[in-house]
Amino acid sequence: MASAQWHRRIDRIDTDAGPARDDSRLLIPIAQAFYFLFLMMIFIGQQPFSSRNQEELVAMAANTDGSDFYKQAFFIISALILTALLLMRRYPSQYRFTYWPLVVMLAWFLVTCSWGVDPFVSFKRTMQQLIVIYITFSSMVLLGPDRLYRVLRLALIACLLICWISLPLTSAAVHPPSESDHALVGAWRGFFFHKNIAGAVMALTFVVTAHAYFDTRKWRFAIFAVLAFVFVIGTKSKTSLALCFVILLVSSIYRLMSDTVPKRAILLLGLGMGMVGFLGLYIAYQPAIERLFADPTSFTGRVSIWEVDFAYLRAHPYLGSGFGGFWQVGDLSPARLYMNQAFQMLTAHSHNGYLEILVTTGPLGLIMLLISFVVLPAWWFMTGATAENRTLMATSFAIWSFVLYQNMLETSFFDKDRQVWVIFLATLAITHASFKAAHRPVWRRRLAPDDAPAPGLGRAGRRPAFAQSGGAHG
Repeated sequence: MASAQWHRRIDRIDTDAGPARDDSRLLIPIAQAFYFLFLMMIFIGQQPFSSRNQEELVAMAANTDGSDFYKQAFFIISALILTALLLMRRYPSQYRFTYWPLVVMLAWFLVTCSWGVDPFVSFKRTMQQLIVIYITFSSMVLLGPDRLYRVLRLALIACLLICWISLPLTSAAVHPPSESDHALVGAWRGFFFHKNIAGAVMALTFVVTAHAYFDTRKWRFAIFAVLAFVFVIGTKSKTSLALCFVILLVSSIYRLMSDTVPKRAILLLGLGMGMVGFLGLYIAYQPAIERLFADPTSFTGRVSIWEVDFAYLRAHPYLGSGFGGFWQVGDLSPARLYMNQAFQMLTAHSHNGYLEILVTTGPLGLIMLLISFVVLPAWWFMTGATAENRTLMATSFAIWSFVLYQNMLETSFFDKDRQVWVIFLATLAITHASFKAAHRPVWRRRLAPDDAPAPGLGRAGRRPAFAQSGGAHG
């Protein structure tokens, strides 16, 4: 009896590293320690508790072309160390990179550098992104999703404790009275440069430790969650505070619905209906909303910043200014041609991640971003959750949802080596690896045994039958 079958398969990913040879068992804790150190260096930065008077802000705005020697050396050395660990590895691979849409998007970014006002600056910023992404996914290859998640959680908790300890020890942990923006004065920031960065990182720490408590029922995680939420309140970061409980609620619902695909599909459908409801409210209250957006001071000045982007897009609708080539490229910055307020001279990004990618890499770049960061992860979350990876997928869903919404009022997508962007990259790697490792039904196409080929048709004339079996998808 002849038969034919088609099915997709991928080698099973062992999240806890299979049997390792004696000479390579130490590589896993070394890789864990190295990735933890990398995260802490990213989170803390080169100048923790740095002052922010007007003169320093102007100087920093004029020196953001990616030429920081120490930062470049740190990234290059980190990439080389990880490469050496990968070459010495003797245990089974924890993850095989197949996230090719991200590679295609980076290739497009490199192409856009060619028409930027300063191609070398755009190229350096693109290469910085390439190295940060390489470090994240190489760490995934060495550690697997479960270990990478635990290291990320530990680094976030360490940041939380350092920020709390710093409050009574140094006045620099709070925005000083010398701020040019008086709305910042008194806001907590810990060792971070700005209260919005501190608010976002602490909000992510809140949802991560809350889900850790749901999974383990250990009270220390509940205490960490409370401390993180209180710190978010102290930062006066409205966006992060508003998203805290909303994202925790949505991700908790996802956790409860993680046993079947239809339930997760219902949740995603509900999110889609929420967007339709938002559109309905816009139509119903259109005059009031348009008056709000007509006011340049709305959303703490963001509307005025968005107007600069839209003015450029009306004149250059197709290709963008080149990756990283719109804001703060010196006197050549295209944004300067459309600025009409003094504070915009200090603006480093569009305060909207989607708009930032659109204005720098054009509609094609935005489409690639939506596919890579929205559509594909949504599919992973809908079809890749199992009882075994419930904690990883629910926590990743919370971070993913938070960052997608946060980028409507802030810019974290491809934002240099900023904290939220690095956390988001780790989340993408964890989600992709968990999706690839998940055992889901695999459909096989078989020829029905009782079907004889029609005269003259041969094997192709048989009717197919379908059978379902377990397996893992790529």
